Amino acid sequence: MAQHRTEFESAEQFEQAREELVENYRKCLGRMPEPRPLQPRTLERQDRGDYIREKIEYKVEPDEPPVSAYLLIPKNVEFPRPGIVCLHQHGGQFALGKSEQVGRIGSDLQHVALELVRLGYVTIAADSRCFEQRRKYWDGDGIYSSSLLITGRTLAGAFVWDIQREIDYFVSRQEVDDQRLGIIGHSMGAMQTALVLPLEPRIKVAVASQGAKLYENMLKRGDGFPHAYLLPGFYQYADLDALHWLAAPRPLLLFGRRQDSVSHLDDQEEIERRVRGVYRLVDAEDRFDYIREDGTHAFSDRFRREAYTWFNRWL
Repeated sequence: MAQHRTEFESAEQFEQAREELVENYRKCLGRMPEPRPLQPRTLERQDRGDYIREKIEYKVEPDEPPVSAYLLIPKNVEFPRPGIVCLHQHGGQFALGKSEQVGRIGSDLQHVALELVRLGYVTIAADSRCFEQRRKYWDGDGIYSSSLLITGRTLAGAFVWDIQREIDYFVSRQEVDDQRLGIIGHSMGAMQTALVLPLEPRIKVAVASQGAKLYENMLKRGDGFPHAYLLPGFYQYADLDALHWLAAPRPLLLFGRRQDSVSHLDDQEEIERRVRGVYRLVDAEDRFDYIREDGTHAFSDRFRREAYTWFNRWL
């Protein structure tokens, strides 16, 4: 059974625990690939009226094809601008990825990169592994996740690696202010946000919608485990709430819906209690919020408005 520390007596005790937990977390993510040059290429550049849309690609590791992404650049503004990394959802829709974020296909509730560029942010949206131009196997991401595990890697680790490489490319652009970076994701994108936050200090502000889960409660309910949260051995050190409070004191906004079957209400409420306690301890309670409403699993208009207000406040 895990020996979890979720409450601390002092900020000093928290900082000591943070350092140890981050190192253990790195190990649980599994083997990481060797760094290699990004070798970025711009494949197309389109004037979309109030913004520029570039389709670009870059390398993340030796044995992976180049990652395809969209970069959206606002017009009639001064540069460099704050930049937002926009992570797409799962939903079992493996044909969708970056293109849904930029409004080319899919649900209006997922056109986050498009909405943010129209608010003056530079945005980037890339395909996650197994989605859109990175589809691999007939079952979506199950076989691929297992193939990584048997070679000493994890899908979570691959996600973290890819996002870090995405940021490497993003901050290389002269339009982007590398001191004002945000990240946003819904569902699987929220899980990816949680995964990368403990290891990526370049992210200054984060928003995660309906990806909060706890191993403890998943085990009690008999839930299936999302491939993104398969972290071998991590539960002996902490539960998944730690991925959020390790971000303290950086501004973090979480969203939950009370009838959500992905991020259950009891998980949401316990995670909120634990994370708020840490932010209070480090004198940063105003930098954390958990907004909740009735409804099932969807990135609602209200949530997206609140997210953009949060970015405006902190970036």
